[in-house]
Amino acid sequence: MKRAWAMKRTRLTLGVLLAVVLCGEALASSGGAGLTDKAVSRKSSAPVFSRTLRTGTAGNDVKTLQTWLSDAGYSVEVTGFFGSGTKSAVRRFQLAKRLFPASGTAGNRTSAALLAAVGKASNKAPVVAPSIHPNGTNPIPGFTLERDDMGVDARANTGAGIYAPAASTLVQVLRNWYDGQPLLLFQFKNAPSGALSSYWYVAEQITPITTKIGTAFAARQRVASFASSGTGIEIGWGSPTSNARTLAAVSDPGAANPAPGSKTVWGESFKQLFGIRR
Repeated sequence: MKRAWAMKRTRLTLGVLLAVVLCGEALASSGGAGLTDKAVSRKSSAPVFSRTLRTGTAGNDVKTLQTWLSDAGYSVEVTGFFGSGTKSAVRRFQLAKRLFPASGTAGNRTSAALLAAVGKASNKAPVVAPSIHPNGTNPIPGFTLERDDMGVDARANTGAGIYAPAASTLVQVLRNWYDGQPLLLFQFKNAPSGALSSYWYVAEQITPITTKIGTAFAARQRVASFASSGTGIEIGWGSPTSNARTLAAVSDPGAANPAPGSKTVWGESFKQLFGIRR
């Protein structure tokens, strides 16, 4: 994943790196570069829920579906169980939106349309579906890790989930971060102990769940999926004040293009804190 940040790599000791981190945080808190919503188009094929919701299913994702239905004007009791009332509400929504067949089952097409309807009706950022993965804080379970650079490079099968390692808010979307591919920048609600930054990012071969700035994600909620084509993903510490929106770019732009098999403090610290393993 080569990027043209053509500057000589600064060789810093870990002590100097930590000092730069603190400096970068101070810039962010003292009114550094403003965050601009450069939204990418949300693909209709991007998964909203991790499964199809139908009669008999139960869980937090069903609660989210029921909440969205009510917010969109199709009142239903929020129980977490998909019963006849929920099926009827889904079917009424499908008929209104001409989503045929109007079966009362919430697949991705219906769920995506409902999410869009909620955002339009409420004029505020929706909370996205709680597609929770079971593997602790690891944001990329099942991915094959590659080299470190400004973050962690990795690949997976198309559609593999990318998750928030901790409660976070989407604060910026860069539409063309590298080779026509996007970057999502998040801010931790409460930065985990040991974090080098209050921000994290994921970029390149991704299909975002949403590009609505201000959307809140709970820990382990899906934020994106591995797209069908691209250059693999990069994930790591973010910065709202660097041109690349990565923390490494504040002081170590040479980390963008290291040799194959490289390890960097940026990638290794992110892997260690969030339990990312090969």
